[in-house]
Amino acid sequence: MPEEQQKQPSEDALAEIERRLEALRKNPSNVSGDTVSFPHSIGRLMWLAFNIVSDLIAGVICGLGIGYVLDRWLGTRPVFIAVFLIMGSIAGVLNVVRLLRLYDERQRQRGESPQGKE
Repeated sequence: MPEEQQKQPSEDALAEIERRLEALRKNPSNVSGDTVSFPHSIGRLMWLAFNIVSDLIAGVICGLGIGYVLDRWLGTRPVFIAVFLIMGSIAGVLNVVRLLRLYDERQRQRGESPQGKE
């Protein structure tokens, strides 16, 4: 069985690729991640995202745990699970709001605007 023949790109396509490569070689800042003007480093944003997710998850897990223990201890139906799940979720959201306000305040003190440098 003969091997599959590969299509050769046309001369126009090769010229277009070469033109684009030359443009990138002359101005590499268009593709480099570290030269894009983001106000925050990627590590700082990852830290912030991790803290937000962990605060939300911790509130839900703590609420479920407390509700489960109370329901088992008092022999009730999952009333306390529902109540403490809602309370834990609210506590997690409030922790996230507090964290974001503190983060925003610190960024303003450093002179960095969260929306970008003005």
